[in-house]
Amino acid sequence: MLSKVTGSGSYLFPPSAFRLNLPPLKLHFPIAQMAPLNTARSEREKKLKLLLSFTKSVPDRITAIPRDPALSTELQAHIHTLPLSHSATATAKQEELDRAGTELWNLSTRLRRDESHNDKKLLCLLRVFAFLLLDSGHGQSGSLSTVKGMKQGCVRLLRVALKAAKFCLDQKQIELCLKVLERAAVFEDQLGKVGVPGSGVDGELRARLKAEYFVLRTALAWRQERMDIAEHMFSKSALVGNHLDPATAENLSDLLYEIGKDMLHKKNYEMAVKWLGRSHDVLGEQDLEKLSVDAGELRLSIMQSLVKAFMKLKNPDAEGKAWELVNLLETDYGDKMVVSLLKLELLSSAATIDADQYYSVLLRMIRSIVLTEVNFKTIMHHIHKLKDHNNATACKILDDLIVLCLFSAENQDWIEKATITRIWLSTKGPDSCNIVKSLQELFDAVSRGTKNPFGAPATHAAQTLLWKRIESAYSQAEYESTELWCRLSVHSLFDKAGEFNKAKIARKMILCALSRQEWSAARDIFFQMSDSGKAEAMTRYLMYKVSLRSGHADLAGECLDAVCHKSSKDATLLYACVLEAQKAGDRRQAIAALRKVLEKYGCSVPAGIHLPALLRCTTRLLVSELVTEGKLNQDIAEELCKVFEGAATQAKASRQRPATLAQQQFTTSEFEWFSKNSYNLSLKHCAELHPQKLTRLLNACAQFITLLKDQDQDEANDDLNLRLMFCDFLAACAFVTLARAEDNIQASLQHYLAVRRHSQSFRNIASEQLRSEKLGDSARVDLIAKHFQVIKFELEAILKLEVWNSMDDLFEECWKYENPHQYETLADLVLVIHSCIVKVDPAGKYQAKILAVLQKIINITWRHGGNDIVKLAHWIRCLFQIALSFDEKISLSCLDQATNMARKKQGEQNHYPTAELEWLATTSFNRGVDFYCASDDENSRVWAEKALVLASVAEDGGILRDLLMEKYSGLRWEAETA
Repeated sequence: MLSKVTGSGSYLFPPSAFRLNLPPLKLHFPIAQMAPLNTARSEREKKLKLLLSFTKSVPDRITAIPRDPALSTELQAHIHTLPLSHSATATAKQEELDRAGTELWNLSTRLRRDESHNDKKLLCLLRVFAFLLLDSGHGQSGSLSTVKGMKQGCVRLLRVALKAAKFCLDQKQIELCLKVLERAAVFEDQLGKVGVPGSGVDGELRARLKAEYFVLRTALAWRQERMDIAEHMFSKSALVGNHLDPATAENLSDLLYEIGKDMLHKKNYEMAVKWLGRSHDVLGEQDLEKLSVDAGELRLSIMQSLVKAFMKLKNPDAEGKAWELVNLLETDYGDKMVVSLLKLELLSSAATIDADQYYSVLLRMIRSIVLTEVNFKTIMHHIHKLKDHNNATACKILDDLIVLCLFSAENQDWIEKATITRIWLSTKGPDSCNIVKSLQELFDAVSRGTKNPFGAPATHAAQTLLWKRIESAYSQAEYESTELWCRLSVHSLFDKAGEFNKAKIARKMILCALSRQEWSAARDIFFQMSDSGKAEAMTRYLMYKVSLRSGHADLAGECLDAVCHKSSKDATLLYACVLEAQKAGDRRQAIAALRKVLEKYGCSVPAGIHLPALLRCTTRLLVSELVTEGKLNQDIAEELCKVFEGAATQAKASRQRPATLAQQQFTTSEFEWFSKNSYNLSLKHCAELHPQKLTRLLNACAQFITLLKDQDQDEANDDLNLRLMFCDFLAACAFVTLARAEDNIQASLQHYLAVRRHSQSFRNIASEQLRSEKLGDSARVDLIAKHFQVIKFELEAILKLEVWNSMDDLFEECWKYENPHQYETLADLVLVIHSCIVKVDPAGKYQAKILAVLQKIINITWRHGGNDIVKLAHWIRCLFQIALSFDEKISLSCLDQATNMARKKQGEQNHYPTAELEWLATTSFNRGVDFYCASDDENSRVWAEKALVLASVAEDGGILRDLLMEKYSGLRWEAETA
């Protein structure tokens, strides 16, 4: 709202020059009426005195800090009582009322111009109060008695009333405005009655005041939303042809403009056109040079709103009028921004936007305007509108804005925003090399024009937009295009991108090179990265893929080590390396990757990976490399052990609750697979595998078998028991080997403990199997042989552990299933055990048991044919020899047994060895001689005679017998001497 004040006309001066001093009228009343009249007069005087007293206090109260909050209420109360009715009391105070009103009006004028005074409602009250004081003073004035005085007083008060009413209207104080205009109507009417309106200065003055009055009445009706009354009041204003002064015309045009603008805001476009047109016509009748400096802006605002109203009518006639106005504006205002904006709005309202014309208007704006934040945002807004119709043209005008305008403005923020918008527009359209090229040229120009890279927020925004296009192109396998967009993303403008984003973009370029099988290009990109980017696990994983495909084993190993080092919490990339190596057909690299996985994580896997499947895949891969050129690879065997051990650990954990998702993946079929494969590997390579690795495989197999047995599969238990039994057998064999080879005594003893444990388990299962009827003859024989072998292992363990109390039970187990063909090694073992027991058992508690076992071995072997007479002779000699110092009866029994065997084998090719007989005979004879020397004739005779009998069965032609007989005949016994 434009409110005009011209010169000193806003101030009032006392109208003393226009007053006549007439003698007061003398009124005569009857004596009876004097008392009531005096009371009423006294009341009026009291009220008038209070009014004047209040009036005097207003200036101080209204300018006080803080302001008196009760002032507004008191002003409203006094306004309701004004103007004062005609009375002698008021007449006596007319000059004082007029003077007070004048002072308050001038005070309100000063306060209105004081920007610090922002209580507009209070000013409205003050101006209305001042006017009503003037009105009250005028109503008592004697000057009304002359035509000239009446005319001057009406003109004066009407002007004040119109100013007060307009101010109230501007502040939307409708009630106050209405009260003032009601009084203005009286003055306008009185002014019309003072003589006949005619030409000349007085006539023009009355016409202007009348026009201004009715325009205000029109505006009041508009504020009251009574447009019918507004139309009526405007029709009475007689503005057309009325020679208004410039200030009045400007004020009235401003009021009409406000009405039209309000209609436009309320979307009543036809009414808006009408009122805005009236406003334009009122101002158009004036000479612009005589108007205020603000009149040009008012005219521009009117025409701008009028153009908008015409556009909203949306008909060809209105559109034509809008263009006429715009062309007129362009003529009058040239490159003023608002004119360009109106042209853009008109162009936008068309069914089809002329992009070239739109571009031309924007380009003209860019070349002419002085950039401010608001102007920049306005231009950007219209560029956004243009891109909805022609994206390429929008990109072009953005380039012009940046190069022609923003560089010279040296506003980095604007340059960044415009460039980011340009990127956004480019990434919205279809992909093409021209788009990338144009962006590259723009980036280069911006880099030259600014000399500084973009800030971090702008860089992030730009790269986010570019990354979306990168992802889109990559998903469509447009690898060359993807790489071009990536290179844009790492332009020097974006140096503040941060190492993470730079590395991410570089990795995408490596992926593109991978997809195009350009290995050298991928390596070049990698070596151009920063050290931190190179060190990232994902970067190394991609280069691992490149190295696998290009055959760079050293780089592949380096990358694998880096991935392993970085994968502290997540094994995903390590597992991915395994899969990549498999996919590339490089088993060695796959195994190396698996080794890293197992070293780093054991068998823990991230979510989404099926652990059993991965372990099965790993196992197959390792097995395929286990034997190379006929030689078993112990390193691969070690990895196999780790895989099976890890699988067993996770499988056992899966039986516990709650189990992890990975653990729940172990089903019965998985148990079966791992059990069979570990078992088959153990059997197949038991001879080549290091015993310790063999025991680990067997242990894992046994754990899986135990898990399977827990599943209550009765029909499969026999097979599982056999498998478990053979695991125990092989484990016992392996642990015996380890124990024998171990130099550390404690470690060796631990191995022997394991031998006992597996041997006992084997014997328990073997006993059950041998009791059943399901075994065939050959299987039964084989199992008995293994049973006997295990007993020997356990005896060896007992020997080393010196657990002598356990020997009895084990020796009993020896005879449980007779197997004479196996007794040779048992006999040798018994002899070894005896040699050890002699050292720790001086009382002979265990020696008798050992000798009895050896005796039983000899007896059983002889009973079952004794084909190997040499072994029997050897055992007899050993038994004979060790029993000499412990129990001679056993030794004598050995002589009898040897005699019987030799006698039965006489004449056969497999006869008793002559040397053995000679040794027994001579040893026995010498023992007899020893007894003879000791004067123990009885024992001497027994031993000598036993020797003679042995010598008699020797197949040496009687040589030994004759020799011994000769010696024997030389002996003289005490009985014979006597």
